[in-house]
Amino acid sequence: MLLTYSLLVVFATAFVATGLWLSLARHCRWFDHPNHRSSHVIPTPKSGGAGFVLAFSILVAALYLGDVIAVQQLALAGLALVLAGVGFIDDLRPLGIAQRIGTQVLTALGALLLLDPVPPLSFPWGTLEPAWLRIALLLPGLVWLVNLYNFMDGIDGLAATEAIFVCLALALFASVDAASLVTMLSLGLALAVTGFLFFNLPPAKLFMGDLGSNYLGFMLAVLGGLAMQSTSVNVWTLLVLLGVFIVDATVTLVGRMRAGLVWYHAHRSHAYQQAALRMGNHGSVVAAVAVINVCWLLPLAWLTTRYEQWGMLLVFIAWAPLHVVGRTYRQVPTVAVQE
Repeated sequence: MLLTYSLLVVFATAFVATGLWLSLARHCRWFDHPNHRSSHVIPTPKSGGAGFVLAFSILVAALYLGDVIAVQQLALAGLALVLAGVGFIDDLRPLGIAQRIGTQVLTALGALLLLDPVPPLSFPWGTLEPAWLRIALLLPGLVWLVNLYNFMDGIDGLAATEAIFVCLALALFASVDAASLVTMLSLGLALAVTGFLFFNLPPAKLFMGDLGSNYLGFMLAVLGGLAMQSTSVNVWTLLVLLGVFIVDATVTLVGRMRAGLVWYHAHRSHAYQQAALRMGNHGSVVAAVAVINVCWLLPLAWLTTRYEQWGMLLVFIAWAPLHVVGRTYRQVPTVAVQE
């Protein structure tokens, strides 16, 4: 019963804080103004992720004060706040790529060290044992997750619903393995983001901004790491759950780089953005992604928790049709153009 009340408080805090932020952003004129690369048509208040960041941070602090989590988990949440702060600065006054990536690398490295020991990676032919090698492989992956989450936050409701799905999936898997801490944290973040989603549903009144997307990309990786330490969740599980975001963002990035375009510039060539343009609304795309997540990716993710040694194959099975579907919408120039 106490857990239920705590989670309801998280939701209520996020909802109220997001509403207050909306008023503050309007007053301070913190707007995301549309341009030829945007998927919205009117100036919209931004950095609304502050609402769920605040709510979840309060939950983490309360759990620490109640001796439910250790100082390592508190420090992980602190690193997420660093990324959120850098994201807010970037929302107000765009930072250089070196500043953004530098901060992301340092926070990602800190997270991997705090999550030590990083569980071994299982393949059909064996496991990858050396911890330093696992960290070397996971570090760029974590940095990329933070960035791709930013790239995929381009239409109303998509990034928030994706985070809720991943969190609920982790909570489900953790509850099966009786990992109460991971279950509580995952449900807490899901409800915090749900409080924000009411303001972000199409047509959005408020955007989460880099503040929110940086935080979510990092925290999903952290929750996944905590789940890997105490449950049957593994890296393949996370790759499957985040399949829609990983495939669309990665394939689009590679295509833009091959075309000689600046990969970190804003654009709307992602499959989900083009799908929204063709359908004429954002809600249909968000609903389609939700169906793919629940009906296709969730069962495959569960299989990775039972048959970890075949995780790489299951990731391929999960991703392949996503790539095929994405190709019908994605729009990346074959030669460099002026941006």
